[in-house]
Amino acid sequence: MINIKNIVLGLSLIGASAFCAAIELGGTLPSFAVPSKGELILDGDKVRHQAWSTAQISTGSPALIFHVAARMSSDGIIAPLKERLNQRDYEPGSFQSISVVNLNDALWGTAGLVSSELEKNKREHPKAILVADEKGSGIEAWQLKKGTVAFILVDHNGKIRYLKEGKLSADDVNTIIALLDEEIARSQS
Repeated sequence: MINIKNIVLGLSLIGASAFCAAIELGGTLPSFAVPSKGELILDGDKVRHQAWSTAQISTGSPALIFHVAARMSSDGIIAPLKERLNQRDYEPGSFQSISVVNLNDALWGTAGLVSSELEKNKREHPKAILVADEKGSGIEAWQLKKGTVAFILVDHNGKIRYLKEGKLSADDVNTIIALLDEEIARSQS
């Protein structure tokens, strides 16, 4: 006789594994929009915000996407890759650099500090796309872990080539750089 508990458990495990696979290698990014706050735009000396959505990630050039918890620990997680990217001195426009900052994951009372830091980063890297995700829409749509950083490399056709959440090893950084170089070359040929 079939045990109802085993059937329910089996179905819930299937549902859980499907739920955890919102983003997977070879797939495409699930869509989401950030209608309030959104992308930081330089307007002279001022920084303003405008609505943003994943539909703005263009095909034709690769995109390196950082989904970042608005926490100080995120800086340390990103630092090794950021340093390598700066050393490589990529041609402007050769790839899209997109940081989606989950403000919903900020520690209580730090919103002003986080906003100020985002504006500073936008001024330092005017070509980078910085998105302030006030409600955590990205973490829900992409089903990512809270409190950390996700690194996503999307090729020029919109397919996910690399995905990792959390701290990167030296090998991870090397892999991202090699894949990014490969995708830049493909998009330019």
